[in-house]
Amino acid sequence: MRIRHSLLFIALLTAHHAYASCGSSACSINTNWDEHSASQPGLSMDLRYSYSQADQLRSGSSKIAADTTFAGEVENLKTVNKITTIGIDYTFDEHWGMALNAPFVSREHSHNLGPYTGSTSAGSETFSTNAMGDSKVIARYRWTLNEANHSSIGIKLGMKLNTGRQDALIVDNLGASKLPTEVTLQTGSGSTDYIVGAFWQQADPASSLSWFAQALSQSALSNRADFKPGDQFNVDAGLRYAFSKSCNGLLQINSQLNTADTGSNAALTAAGKTSTGGNSVSITPGASYAIMTGTNVYGLLQLPLYQYVNGEQLTTGSAATLGINHRF
Repeated sequence: MRIRHSLLFIALLTAHHAYASCGSSACSINTNWDEHSASQPGLSMDLRYSYSQADQLRSGSSKIAADTTFAGEVENLKTVNKITTIGIDYTFDEHWGMALNAPFVSREHSHNLGPYTGSTSAGSETFSTNAMGDSKVIARYRWTLNEANHSSIGIKLGMKLNTGRQDALIVDNLGASKLPTEVTLQTGSGSTDYIVGAFWQQADPASSLSWFAQALSQSALSNRADFKPGDQFNVDAGLRYAFSKSCNGLLQINSQLNTADTGSNAALTAAGKTSTGGNSVSITPGASYAIMTGTNVYGLLQLPLYQYVNGEQLTTGSAATLGINHRF
């Protein structure tokens, strides 16, 4: 049971970055822990809160200062994401399982408008929304490799559903409001995506260590006429160390590649270059603690080791997550 609960929190570490010129729509953290542990039929539920602030403008892999000569958006301020996600996972038998993740997103964004007169901008715009994001439903099938060390492999197939809001308005310093041209500010992308992936896990009952690896791909099946989100590819590897029966240390490396968005509403730089997509590698340490049988609390901190963006985009220096999980 200790190994099962520990492996849950390894799976919790699959947090991902999604770049955009004005911030990001965060990907769901993977709390579907049954795909990374010895199979046991039943229901588990997870509730978590994640926070990140994108306030560093970047071009390629370099930090840059905003160009204040352009007579338009000056991408120089910040985007704050606060995401509360409910995760529900049900394991039918030793092979089949299914998971649902439903996020509620609170997002605030601000930028100035150019050109500048000295240190004074021509204006500013702010964006704020509190709404449901795009939900995901994913089925999995697993094969046991070795029961003695709880090793197994599996595949996943699912959908990202078009459930997020797409009509929140941006407001300028004079009080005028309009739909933002940056589609990625909205809590929904307007697309329905397919998700396909594979995973492997192993745990030695005689050891304090267990580990897993996962690869996942996401791509749009249907989308708005003026916007198609780029494809997303993730590869994660993680381990846990049991300090005691209740307390576990966690560590994971996350890598992600996002191709550029396309369509007339895809974000561009002032020079007309693509300003979405990129890649990153992050390290995510954390800890979990069992407060009672079947119930665990956890905390995670994700730190980027490498970030590369197309065009010019705001990026974050860290992302924090707190949550609680219960297995019925």
